[in-house]
Amino acid sequence: RYIRFTTSKSGSRILFTKPFCNKRSPMDRKKAIALSFSVPVAWGFSYPLMKIGMDSMNATSIVALRCIIAFAACLLLFHKRAFRINRDLMVRAAIIGAIMATELTCMCLGSSLTSASTAGFLQSLTVVIVPFANAALLRRAPERKVLVGTAIVTCGMLLLSGADFTSLNPGALIMLLSAFVYAGHIIVAKRFVEDVDPLALGVWQLGFGGLFSGIAAFTFGGFTLPGTPGEVVVVVALALICSAYGFITQTLVQPHVPAETTGFAFSLEPVCSAVFSFFLVGEVLSPIAFFGAALILTGVMVATVELPRLRAHEQARMAGAPERVS
Repeated sequence: RYIRFTTSKSGSRILFTKPFCNKRSPMDRKKAIALSFSVPVAWGFSYPLMKIGMDSMNATSIVALRCIIAFAACLLLFHKRAFRINRDLMVRAAIIGAIMATELTCMCLGSSLTSASTAGFLQSLTVVIVPFANAALLRRAPERKVLVGTAIVTCGMLLLSGADFTSLNPGALIMLLSAFVYAGHIIVAKRFVEDVDPLALGVWQLGFGGLFSGIAAFTFGGFTLPGTPGEVVVVVALALICSAYGFITQTLVQPHVPAETTGFAFSLEPVCSAVFSFFLVGEVLSPIAFFGAALILTGVMVATVELPRLRAHEQARMAGAPERVS
């Protein structure tokens, strides 16, 4: 974004442009990237929790409860900024809240209708979709490191999941839809946070997500509540760790992190899910799956780490004199 200044010199008009800095978000890029990599850790925790919760609750009820509880918690913590709202912010929050609710509902439904390995791979296809979708929107080719990282991560996810795609059942198709919706959420949220308060947008996103999911629950399957103390713990953990921390942090860091980097960071989600599933539900990775996890980590580093030489070249290219138009 740019601010245009107009001055006058010797009777002719001189226009200067310089970048606009959002003073409400002083976060530096390194901190933002580090936080963006903590989000898939929180979301990876959600897979074994959803597996436990889906035993007696429907998908829309789980999504509605986790979003509503997360919204209430964030509203209490960030009420000073959350209530600085306007029509533009609320419209954007409603849009990305609807996308988020759709994504989470598809993920719950797909996971319950297909094998865990197929579901994990298809959901992680977001890492491939985001760079190319973003490049198409911006009308530019993806960077070479993004292409190489995409290839490595894709191979890693295939080995990690051990998925068999000889036939696609309804659950697999729903997970494929979830991956595209997830990619759309990343790209749309990246654009929406540029002109509004990211924290307020993230809080109200959760509120609208809970509202839309609750309406869907009452409309299609009936709203179900957790029936045991264990299920209550699962829902609260999904709300506070996976939704409140995950989606708020994602929204806060997105003004400072490229959409491609966000997508690659989230490719760590199946790795984190595998680790948490081992400790919570006793799932064990095979040696090939461990190798796939290592490939994912390698691909993420290839796609996101900036080499000093390349960074210096980019800084030199950007450090030019202000554009002058007479």
